[in-house]
Amino acid sequence: MKAHSFRILTLVVLLPMLGFAQQNPSPNQQASPCNSLPYKVFQGNADKTPVVLNRLGTSPQFGEIPSHTSQSAYSYLKKVYQKNQKGIKKEMDDLLIALGYTGFKDPAFTPASITPEILAKGATGWMGAYARGHKYVWSILGRDFETFRIKAKTGECFIYIMKKCGNAFYIPTYITPPPVTPPTVCVDQQVSLSAKGEISSGDVMNASKTMEIVAVNGQKGLCIGSYPVSYRATYDFNVKGEMSYAKTIPVCVEGNAAPAPINLTLPLNLDYKITKQDVSVGEGDKIYLNVDEKQFKALSKAYKACDVAASTTSTATQTIEKKVLSENPTDVTIGTAGAAKCADQKVNFIGKSEIQDGSIKSATPSVTIIGVYKKTGKLAKGEMPEKYLCLGSFSVPVKSSYEVVTSGLSNVSKIFRVCDANGNPLPDQNVNIPVKLDYKFTKQDVMVGDYNKLYVSLDENQYKKLSKSYNRCCKDGKEGSCVEK
Repeated sequence: MKAHSFRILTLVVLLPMLGFAQQNPSPNQQASPCNSLPYKVFQGNADKTPVVLNRLGTSPQFGEIPSHTSQSAYSYLKKVYQKNQKGIKKEMDDLLIALGYTGFKDPAFTPASITPEILAKGATGWMGAYARGHKYVWSILGRDFETFRIKAKTGECFIYIMKKCGNAFYIPTYITPPPVTPPTVCVDQQVSLSAKGEISSGDVMNASKTMEIVAVNGQKGLCIGSYPVSYRATYDFNVKGEMSYAKTIPVCVEGNAAPAPINLTLPLNLDYKITKQDVSVGEGDKIYLNVDEKQFKALSKAYKACDVAASTTSTATQTIEKKVLSENPTDVTIGTAGAAKCADQKVNFIGKSEIQDGSIKSATPSVTIIGVYKKTGKLAKGEMPEKYLCLGSFSVPVKSSYEVVTSGLSNVSKIFRVCDANGNPLPDQNVNIPVKLDYKFTKQDVMVGDYNKLYVSLDENQYKKLSKSYNRCCKDGKEGSCVEK
């Protein structure tokens, strides 16, 4: 090996959270303190293209170290230090003093201070060039090399000594400063919630009841007969609901940021359920037809007299009690205005309303009574066996009642970064917001018989007697020419 000294002490500065050592800093990085330690290898200025090093040994500094172990490196350097050829003792002491030791003889400098490592191809730094006027050359490794890392006495700085020629090698290190976090301040934020919804629906109920039909004139009555009377009850129901809430909340923000208002539009779930329904036709189990004297006389030719019983239906007014089952509205304290610390707080905004109510409707639809005679025996050409007589139209009292539960539900949860005196996590808060409900039965009807037509049976004798006073009609109650299908 020639008597040059090629310095290769590599110092790698690894301050906490520094990341990977690199040749040049990025715009947001700065040199680490290791780049300015009081020794030449740490203070170079990389202003040239690096020299590519594919082999070592032409300009040794401390000489080749026999084995790639910590003990071998320490023993060899100690031997070189003791010989002190060409002022090598001062060179070693100056280097170790820069790393925080008192020199080579510092008790803290031991084999444990040295770690064998492999420096990978591409490592770029300052390589000692002892034979060239004790200068350091900006260099890049052209292949992997065996090295020894020597750590500083305190802190996180390192150098490398190449095994081949003992030259010092140092890779400048740069750090990314931690981001500057602007101070948090407490400001007001407006929070508004709203919800709207609407549903419409309905249903049909078909039923039948055997009822006695009685023609009445004053206290006189004629029994028309007992017949199954069908009826059809229909309703349409509409529900509208809305919910609104607004509150100013003290929230934490960074710097002078102004939080934008929060406007939340929520879905509103509306529903209704019919819990009870009742429909009545006539009075009790009778339908009374109020006829005049002339009609009574005509009908008495075909029907027998009967007593007119007093109505057994209750005269008490039916009512439905309205019950509101909503939770009472509540408001809560969210955060603390002017507090210096921040905490997360979850707020559950809950809108819920339920109302038990109902509707009672009475009506007197006009019902047409149609007598039906079915002729037997031989029929004339084109003659139909069924003969119809329209016996008149009469007001029949009907009543329908429904009890209904209407409900509205909406909820949302949101976490706010609020101002707080202690800065500890805050318990969840529930805010009850009533849902305003507007509901109504938009249709509530009762149809009697076949589209408000009731059919009574006539025998031949009744048909002949009643046909002298009543006109023939079609099955649908219309008078005139009938085309039966």
